[in-house]
Amino acid sequence: MQVIDDLRQALPPVFAGTAMGQLTGDAINWGTIQNKRCAREIPEACFIRSGARVLVVRDPFLDWWATTLTEAKRTPTKQPRRGHNAATEAA
Repeated sequence: MQVIDDLRQALPPVFAGTAMGQLTGDAINWGTIQNKRCAREIPEACFIRSGARVLVVRDPFLDWWATTLTEAKRTPTKQPRRGHNAATEAA
C-alpha cells in the first residue's frame, strides 16, 4: 500500500509516541493509539520504553497499522424517487 511505503520513508525507525500526530500530519492520533495499546489491540513489539517515554518502533507499528486500513468507498447519494415531485405538485 502506497501510504505505508510513504510513511516508512518519512518516519524515523524509532520515535517518541507523542510526536505521532506531528510526524504523520495528524493522520494517526497518539491518544487513540494509546487507548488501543492499553486495550492490547496493538502488539507490544510496536513499542519500547525509555524511562517514562513510550517510543514507537516504526516497522512493526506500520505493519500493524496497515491491517486497519481499508480502501475508501464513495458513499452513494440518495436520488429522488421518480415521479415524486410530480405527485407532490399534483396534490
